[in-house]
Amino acid sequence: MKESRLLKILVEQKGLVKLLKTIGAGKEYPTRVLLTKLGAYGYGHKMLLKAEKLGLVARKSVKNKVFNKLTEDGKKLVKLAREIGV
Repeated sequence: MKESRLLKILVEQKGLVKLLKTIGAGKEYPTRVLLTKLGAYGYGHKMLLKAEKLGLVARKSVKNKVFNKLTEDGKKLVKLAREIGV
């Protein structure tokens, strides 16, 4: 993903950035645990699905749980957000 697109997401989608920071690099969370950690079930789940659609989060099902993990683009966005201080 291009830097300009990542910057656009960073500016327009602050909630999405918070979600991605919560997941963190190298970690994998079940959806329920992640949404509890965020404290936003309905809105958080919509943001999670949006992040998957944008290619920032990979979701995979294992038995009855859906695990969420950052993709390379998601990791770039989190790194960029930390550098800027957002």
